[in-house]
Amino acid sequence: MPSFQITNRIKQDVRNARMIGEFTVKVGTQKLPGILWGLVSKARNSVYPVSEPRVRPEENELVNVTSPVSVTSAPRVAEPCEGYDLLTGTQIVELLQSVSETEARNIHEYECTHRNRALVMSAAQSRFAVQ
Repeated sequence: MPSFQITNRIKQDVRNARMIGEFTVKVGTQKLPGILWGLVSKARNSVYPVSEPRVRPEENELVNVTSPVSVTSAPRVAEPCEGYDLLTGTQIVELLQSVSETEARNIHEYECTHRNRALVMSAAQSRFAVQ
């Protein structure tokens, strides 16, 4: 085989390898959020099991309380949809175009108490203000 054919063959092999590598990276980046969300969900479920109810201790069970402490925290609101916390603002705005008015209100309420992104809140307000 002449040397110029070998060189052309190597160049073609390099182009093919690069194309396969770029394709693999593109597919991997598309699947990565789903994989990460699965891992986060498993970790969250192992730390906060849904099946076990949380029990508040009785007042007589509290021992060595010297002074009452007032703790005010916002109640934990469930995500409006599964995987919501992994979505970007623009992805949520796109999602808002296909949800009902009630779901838009839920997204607005969740966003106000958590991430407080102005883009998402204004899109949610315009969504349930239009209907």
